Amino acid sequence: MGNAPFFSALSEEDQGRVSQRMHLEHRRNGESLFHKGQDSTALYLIKAGWVRLVANGGTAFASQGPGSLVGETDLFLDQPRSIGATLTSDAELWVLSKEDLIDLIVENPRIGLKLTAAFGSRIALFDRYLVEDRLASLPFLAGVGEETLLAVARRLMPLDKKEGEIIVQAGQSPEGLFIVESGQVHLLSSEEGGDFAELGPGETFGEMAVLTGKPHTRTAQAASDTMLWVLPPAEFETLADERPEIRLALSKAIREPLMGEDVERAMERLTSISLFADLPEDVLWAVAQRLLMQHVPAGEMIFSQGAPGDSLYLIDSGQVEILTGGAAGPAVVARLKEDEFFGEMALLTGKPRSESARAASHANLWVLYRSDFEDLVNRYPAISVALSKVLSARLAEMDQRFTESHLRGVRLLAEMSPDQLEDISRRLRPMRYRQGEAIVREGDAGEEMFFIEAGRVEVVRGSDQNALHLAELTAGDLFGEMALLTGNPRSATVTALSDVDLWVLGKADFDEVVAAYPSLALALSRLLSERLRSTDERFLKEPAAAPDRPQAAPTATVTARPAARPAPRTRPAARPVRRRQPRRSPLAGLSDSFRGLALWFGSLSRGAKVRLLLISMLIGWMLCIAAPMLVISTLAADDVTNLQGAIAFVQTATPPTTATPPPTQAPVVVYATVLVPTDTPVPPTDTPLPPSDTPPPPTQTPWVIVVTATPLPATDTPVPPTDTPIPPTPESKPVRSAAAAPPPPTPTAAVRQQPPRNLDPRLAALNVVLQPAGVKPGQYYWRLIEARWQNEAEAAGDHTIYVEVLDENGSRIVGHPVELWWQSGSLSVLTEDKPPPVYAANFPMYNTLGSYSVKVPGLPSDIITGLGLGTPEQPAFTIHTNFFLTFKKVKR
Repeated sequence: MGNAPFFSALSEEDQGRVSQRMHLEHRRNGESLFHKGQDSTALYLIKAGWVRLVANGGTAFASQGPGSLVGETDLFLDQPRSIGATLTSDAELWVLSKEDLIDLIVENPRIGLKLTAAFGSRIALFDRYLVEDRLASLPFLAGVGEETLLAVARRLMPLDKKEGEIIVQAGQSPEGLFIVESGQVHLLSSEEGGDFAELGPGETFGEMAVLTGKPHTRTAQAASDTMLWVLPPAEFETLADERPEIRLALSKAIREPLMGEDVERAMERLTSISLFADLPEDVLWAVAQRLLMQHVPAGEMIFSQGAPGDSLYLIDSGQVEILTGGAAGPAVVARLKEDEFFGEMALLTGKPRSESARAASHANLWVLYRSDFEDLVNRYPAISVALSKVLSARLAEMDQRFTESHLRGVRLLAEMSPDQLEDISRRLRPMRYRQGEAIVREGDAGEEMFFIEAGRVEVVRGSDQNALHLAELTAGDLFGEMALLTGNPRSATVTALSDVDLWVLGKADFDEVVAAYPSLALALSRLLSERLRSTDERFLKEPAAAPDRPQAAPTATVTARPAARPAPRTRPAARPVRRRQPRRSPLAGLSDSFRGLALWFGSLSRGAKVRLLLISMLIGWMLCIAAPMLVISTLAADDVTNLQGAIAFVQTATPPTTATPPPTQAPVVVYATVLVPTDTPVPPTDTPLPPSDTPPPPTQTPWVIVVTATPLPATDTPVPPTDTPIPPTPESKPVRSAAAAPPPPTPTAAVRQQPPRNLDPRLAALNVVLQPAGVKPGQYYWRLIEARWQNEAEAAGDHTIYVEVLDENGSRIVGHPVELWWQSGSLSVLTEDKPPPVYAANFPMYNTLGSYSVKVPGLPSDIITGLGLGTPEQPAFTIHTNFFLTFKKVKR
């Protein structure tokens, strides 16, 4: 073997290992050793005899004798046989199979490296070993295809380090991504009191440096003679250009805390954000310590419109585009560069994203997650005070923008000045009705008028059998003003034809607004003139007898009550003929109903009607009507995302009931600087229920904003709900009386049977502690249902925290964050769709017992603390062990 090509490059010890894998075969003269095109399964070392090499067409081009290798080239390249081989005499052959060669490389990769050097080209079997035994098991390459992993393997370069040698220094420019092949490596933080980690075979470091181009954050030192594989930065960039999935896979899996200079720079940049501008230095340092470095490849979405708002981003390098959706597709509304920030409204409100963000180039971002921010607010009252100031300023800004964008669409207010519009907006309050609900009813007293912001309503006069359709109104229209002008009861019923959003103006405010702004009074008179002229034209055009077409009447001027009732009706196939009334005097018409007034107007000439109408309306306005407009104190429910979630809405659904509802009340609006949630229900609408034993679906109630003028202290104590559920009673019937019987007492919420916890009994000896989530009955939370530990023998060299997150049905949740933290840092990892029984998320441990804590964000969560390397007998040693945790979403 020592004289054979390739094997002569091996040491005597390595040659001995190879010879132990070989076996001797005897072959006869004329026997074929292998044919062209066959799979390469072995190489042959000739001990005695001769072998002829055969090319295309059976032409012999060489003969090999004792000491020669046959078939090694195709085997090393892992390709089918390129030639054939036939014995020209009886022969003895030493045979090394493909499987044995792979085993040799796995046992001692240096043999593969020496054979590669002797061969002059990379041995394909060696690359396959790297893919299967080193790259495929790396968490940040999970899901990457085999061809891509093979491309990575071909670019890895070997590196040997003696015990005590420095591999990379903290602060040094990126040297590459390192994979430990053999030996031990120590990672040391450059900061005083920083963390320490020990890495063994198959573990990696330098990923973030090669991905972001930033210096290494920790020093790596060989703790023993060590062999490593290195992917240099230049090779990584070339590979990432050819196969972008490599960069994407690393960017999704890797997050690291900021170190050294980045922390100081982050403190400076935080001061440019109004929320953090006035914070003391120690609080800024605490915030910077919670920031995580994230890399986003060019063209990748950072977040999408409608996604949960859970983080603030600062741009360390690169460019980011802010997008908003539209009918023609996403449109770029802003381009941000280094030192700018975005996504801050998520920290203020927690509302879904109102815009999308995309990396316009490779971008390095600093991320502050909402869970970390909430913890900082609880720890540092200064942040809570700053949050109150920012919310107050943002609310004022949003109110101004909302006034312009929403009230300008109302025709009556379209020509008002911004100051006048702002004055009127302070007097308005929002209301919402569902399709089929009655907003006002004919014959009721009228104390309000309504502006339609969105949706459609129908105006009808008369009972179900003699219903007369008067008008259909849409966004920008108004109704209910005539009841305020005349003091008469509602002359028609107004019903929502779709879900409708309204602005409501009370009588006292109406009088003040019209008296203060004569231009508004004039605009109202014009609007009424148009309505009466339109009604008059309908009367003149319709025939005297039209049994199938009802005569038109003036548009109803009716007002809404806060409680809405559905107005179902069936129209008869034929209606009685309505004959024109004889001409009557104006005085008689004034004492009659609005219909009589319209008929009287119909008898006048067109010029007389217009003159009389204008004179009457102007005199009425000059003598009796007073003052300014009303304010926007709340927002319509559908506009939360348009305002970027700056104002928190609390919508409380009315519990289904067939009992008599309590008297309706107007929604409460209070102006403020801090938004706080409330569980106080809005009284249900006065909606009659159909005769059925099945409770109807809950009625949509108005949005309510509850805010306070002073910042609230941070507290984790949940606010108990005050909803009083009313059990359905089949015998109950709709009652229209305002004095309803009081609801039954609130039943005590039943505590659900919780899933059992399967906890490893050895956890107690490890001082691992479970902190249950404090939740009230009926509230969802993350429950730790299983926690297992593997000792050194069971872990087999692994040292990882594995986490599974399940939904209520026990199915895996993919893409959900899992939070881990320790004394010097924290990390949020995402669950992935990995093949069972592999857990959805994992985190390699480097510190000893007592170091790590784990929870699942998004809901109250059980917390497990005290995890780390070591055993009960040796808790301070980095003995490799594993933890397996399973959290499940349950309701208490």
